[in-house]
Amino acid sequence: MDLIKKNSNTLLTRMCAGCKYTYKELLRICGLTETQLCFAIMSLLKEGKICQYRESRVVYELIP
Repeated sequence: MDLIKKNSNTLLTRMCAGCKYTYKELLRICGLTETQLCFAIMSLLKEGKICQYRESRVVYELIP
């Protein structure tokens, strides 16, 4: 559980407010494995810190 929190914090610090990211972009900027990124995204979605929606693809964005 501590590793999920650590990875979630890493993800939050790498994301810039107002920017939209695809899953592949998040993989590239965070340096996490796919499994680690999935758990980090799920944790942040649950906490209401990021949102996920579909444009031409699924994108992730910080919630102000």
